[in-house]
Amino acid sequence: MISVPARDRGEIATEIRLVREQAVARVSEMDLLVAALRDHVRDLQAERDYLRTQLAHANARTIVDAMQLLRGQKANR
Repeated sequence: MISVPARDRGEIATEIRLVREQAVARVSEMDLLVAALRDHVRDLQAERDYLRTQLAHANARTIVDAMQLLRGQKANR
């Protein structure tokens, strides 16, 4: 165990408290950043799913349009 003079104990206690407060603030900031990133990822995933659905509908419509064009053509004689 280390013996600390009484006059230095107050300074050390203050320094410990400041370090602890800074550590808690950093952890809180990281928690907020992680939460924001998770929300952003969820938004991106929702947008991706929406765009995939729109693309599937567009592809299906293109196929239907192509089939209608083929039906309207006359065969060669």
